[in-house]
Amino acid sequence: MKRTHYALVALAWVLWIRTQGPAVDDWSGMGGFSTEQQCMANVKEKIDTWKQFKDAKFGKNTVTFTGNNTTMTYLCLTDKEDPRKAPPKDAR
Repeated sequence: MKRTHYALVALAWVLWIRTQGPAVDDWSGMGGFSTEQQCMANVKEKIDTWKQFKDAKFGKNTVTFTGNNTTMTYLCLTDKEDPRKAPPKDAR
C-alpha cells in the first residue's frame, strides 16, 4: 500500500488592515502568508489599487481618503502578534 504524505504550510505572517475614520476604528485580518516578503508584496498591491482615487494620499503602508477623512493602514505581523490586543500596562 502506498502512503501519501502531506506537508502543512505554516502561515507565519498575517496581513492586518486598520480602518480609522470619524465613525470607525477597526482591525481586520486580511490573509496569511508564508514569508514577510509575500505579505509586503500584497500590501503594495492593495495600496496600488487605491491609486485610481483622486482624494487618496499615500504613506509607506497607508492610504488616507481626504473626502471622508478615513485612513487605512496595512501591517504585516507574525502570526503570534495581534494588533487588537492592548500592550500590557506598565506596572509602575
